[in-house]
Amino acid sequence: MEMERINDNTIRVMIENTDLKERGISVMELLGDHDKIESFFYNILSEVDVDHDFSDDDQVSFQILPNRNGLELFISRLDNDNQVGDVINNLMSYTKNKLETIDDITDERRTDLQQNDNSLITSNSAKSQKVATNSDVVTNSELILKITNFEAIIAISKIDQMKNVLSDLYRYNGVFYLVLTFSTDKMAPEKIADEKSFAIEFASESNIKKDVLHEHGEIVMRVDALVQIKNIFR
Repeated sequence: MEMERINDNTIRVMIENTDLKERGISVMELLGDHDKIESFFYNILSEVDVDHDFSDDDQVSFQILPNRNGLELFISRLDNDNQVGDVINNLMSYTKNKLETIDDITDERRTDLQQNDNSLITSNSAKSQKVATNSDVVTNSELILKITNFEAIIAISKIDQMKNVLSDLYRYNGVFYLVLTFSTDKMAPEKIADEKSFAIEFASESNIKKDVLHEHGEIVMRVDALVQIKNIFR
């Protein structure tokens, strides 16, 4: 396990799979149950904060970035005046140039989603009559939102209905964009339309293309941005 101090408020800890195994925990458990592994995070903090820069009264956030060798853990002391900015800027400095290091879990989730979308297209072609009958139902699996106020994305992350949704957060020309991708094999078109409506209550839909964000924007959080934000600002 290695530690690097990013700034006065943030420590970056590189934890390998062997370190996790020694502690009896896996990456999947870390991604799946925030409450269960909170004590694990604080134990790591006590190990790496040898100078005791973090006091017991500090408000602390823990951010996980999995990779093929284990994970990177960002431990941030939150400034009450700029909680959102501190966390986002620390993450962006390490994620915008590391698109090639997407972990195996991420690859599998994206592959499954693409396969499901292809299956839907094939099914629709074979059942064109049925599709024509229900042409008023929106079946698009992607929604891109322009976030003018970061409080909006915090509110979206707390919507209970937002399940089976992949969420990527980008910053482009100083503006945040949230890309929501809905799993069409797990959700009916009507359900997707309902969840899009919930999200649009807090942010405006954007016409910008995901390719533009991917090529020219900065990736802030990938795949489960809503889950990560909900865990930070719960």
